[in-house]
Amino acid sequence: MYLQILISSFGEIDENEYLDPRTAQVARIDHVNQVCTKVRPASDEELPSAYVEDYRCAIDIEIMKYVGEAYPKGVCSVYCVRGKDVEEPGSDFELVVVISAARHSPQNFCNGSWRSMWNVEFKDDVQIVELRGRMLVGAHYFEEGNVQLDAKHECKDSTLFQSPDDIAISLTNIIRQHETEYLASLQVLLHPTQIYRTPHSRIFEGNFQLLGLYSRGTTPCSLA
Repeated sequence: MYLQILISSFGEIDENEYLDPRTAQVARIDHVNQVCTKVRPASDEELPSAYVEDYRCAIDIEIMKYVGEAYPKGVCSVYCVRGKDVEEPGSDFELVVVISAARHSPQNFCNGSWRSMWNVEFKDDVQIVELRGRMLVGAHYFEEGNVQLDAKHECKDSTLFQSPDDIAISLTNIIRQHETEYLASLQVLLHPTQIYRTPHSRIFEGNFQLLGLYSRGTTPCSLA
């Protein structure tokens, strides 16, 4: 059985070990050969409290549904980056949603990439959940020359502090809306009218629905 996870700074335990929150496992990575050499169960100290995990898990489930629909072969993960020891209402904590997908098509002389990171800050005192999103898009066309697109976008939003299941649905809808609007804006930017479209803009447009991520910061990895 193989499990696909993200090798991300958000899950880094040390320079060679990375936490997969979904399976509560820690993968040891050989960075030189880019392989997973060992898997072990995560310790209690490496995992969030049951209270925080309820929120993390609920969000992870909804984000997986969204990524499965929006990004072919995309992977995602939800990490706790602050307040993992919070055990009951009354204190703040923060999660990070990471989405990573990729399309590499050398036979068609083009590659596409998408990555997004969403900081989700739970503010108990004001009963608000704040989101800070960062989206990065890359496209590379190299049949006739070498043409690249690197674009990024940042945004903010918020919603009410609710139950784990309700907040998971609300946050996923917000993320879906912002990411869909950003991709739509890029498509308009590349070809505002049919008259002025170029071959390169058509190449990029065709890849936008299949964009994904490959970067040193968040890299997919298979666990045996």
